[in-house]
Amino acid sequence: MIFVYWFRKDLRPDDNRAFHHFTEHLKKYISEPENKLLLLYIKNKNSFNYFGSKRINFLNLTLTELKNYLKDYNLNLEIAEGSSPEIFKNLLKSDNVTVFANSQVEPYSINRDEKVKKLIESSSGKFYFFSDTTIMEFGGVLKDDGTPYTVFTPFKKKFLSLLFEKDYAKIKCDLKALSKFSEKQFILSEMNFKRYEPDNSVNSFIKGGRKEGVAFLNSFYKDGMQTYKYQRDFPAIKGTSLLSPHLHFGTVSIRECFRTAYKKLETSQDKTGAETWLSELIWREFYYQITFHFPHVMEKSFKSDYENILWENDSSNFKKWCEGKTGYPIVDAGMRQLVQDGWMHNRVRMVTAMFLTKDLLIDWKWGEKFFAEHLIDLDFANNNGGWQWSASTGCDAQPYFRIFNPYLQSAKFDADGIYVKKYVPELKNVPLQYIHNPSEMPPTVQKEINFKTGKDYPLPVVNHFEMKERAINLFKYSKR
Repeated sequence: MIFVYWFRKDLRPDDNRAFHHFTEHLKKYISEPENKLLLLYIKNKNSFNYFGSKRINFLNLTLTELKNYLKDYNLNLEIAEGSSPEIFKNLLKSDNVTVFANSQVEPYSINRDEKVKKLIESSSGKFYFFSDTTIMEFGGVLKDDGTPYTVFTPFKKKFLSLLFEKDYAKIKCDLKALSKFSEKQFILSEMNFKRYEPDNSVNSFIKGGRKEGVAFLNSFYKDGMQTYKYQRDFPAIKGTSLLSPHLHFGTVSIRECFRTAYKKLETSQDKTGAETWLSELIWREFYYQITFHFPHVMEKSFKSDYENILWENDSSNFKKWCEGKTGYPIVDAGMRQLVQDGWMHNRVRMVTAMFLTKDLLIDWKWGEKFFAEHLIDLDFANNNGGWQWSASTGCDAQPYFRIFNPYLQSAKFDADGIYVKKYVPELKNVPLQYIHNPSEMPPTVQKEINFKTGKDYPLPVVNHFEMKERAINLFKYSKR
């Protein structure tokens, strides 16, 4: 028998539910010489094929660190590249297999796991799934009538009523027990597998690995959580945790985040920062539950009324949005940050997403895909949930006529233009009174700073106020 631990979105050897059960299970078989151990990660393209270079670099750094950490216990992390069902099919040619893994919520992941499970069980093996990605199991937060929540506030209330300290307690993993299997490890070279070699040559401002993730969490606890409520909406300030990619890849566990939030609640007089961050973590839980109960969101609008909206889908305007050349500084700064850094501030994600859907009248699916192609922290449930929230097609109580004014958003959350000037440097000499809308700058001022709107920086691609009315009508009549 080959005992396989399949690492996926849980790239840490600590506080890991499935890994804990795996190590405990193997203790029963340590004396049987015919058994082998395989710690496996599969570089498997999902059905979306979204693999931006910065995202892959984060993964590569994480895999390298995990591999080196396991070496200290004389354990190998085997990294294969290819289709998961095909890899397990080849593995089964060598011996029966027992697999431990943490479950995933994405429809394409569930489909993959069902195929692998069927393969293994048809060969007299076993596949054990555990819940680790979220605090509550998928489908674990329901209304009293057994139906899923589709609005956040009542979901949050029910979630907190079900939450106990044991739900986010640390889960210990006994690596020393596994190290006793060091002479019994299955090596991929024993079979005709394609090995994946991590390439760490691409640089990124958010680096992968558990050490980095834990350092971010500790730093946020010490210096950021207290002011989180008041600073999180200002993109020029380091007011967020930057933990989203670490949560996605599992270098930091969701339980660690809840423990950290509750520790701050217990030790701080001003609890608003920790309460606000905790609420954001529960939003994550909410979107995972939505994805689990309503898998059609992978391809369609949550609200079926809006699935047939007649989006204009102007490819030229979409290109300008992608390149950060819309003539709206806050939008352009956000899009350039996304492409340059592989990350975008959350407030600006909402602004850019709403601009695409409500000002340019372009299908949210186009924007969701572009974000997915560039975000280091790409997480299907959160990305999809955020896009459908912005497009008013999702599970949100707010109506479609909620439309951000990009000028006001810029003036409110980047009043000094620091964020805009960082990512749109051609505006660095524009006077502050015009930084949020350079098209209003008088010719005399333009001449003084040797700047010409329409040449040095684009004129607005659309008129926001006109497009707002068109968007409202588009949504209003789509319901008829």
